[in-house]
Amino acid sequence: MNATELRSDLHKLIDKINDLNLLQAIKVILTKESEDKDDWADHLSETLNEELKQSIREANKGKTISHAEAIQQIKNRYNL
Repeated sequence: MNATELRSDLHKLIDKINDLNLLQAIKVILTKESEDKDDWADHLSETLNEELKQSIREANKGKTISHAEAIQQIKNRYNL
């Protein structure tokens, strides 16, 4: 089955559905799928991309701090 045939089959199935909730759910799925797949991470510089990867590696090793500690560090750094 090619893409055209599959789309035709989907149209026929959707035409048979009377459940508004199901139709809305299908619409959400199809809308999300058809949206631009542009990811902000794809636009990072090589340096920022590597720093992000390093941060993820550290977090995976448990090298993290709490939100409260992060806020305190920011306040201390910027004299807030």
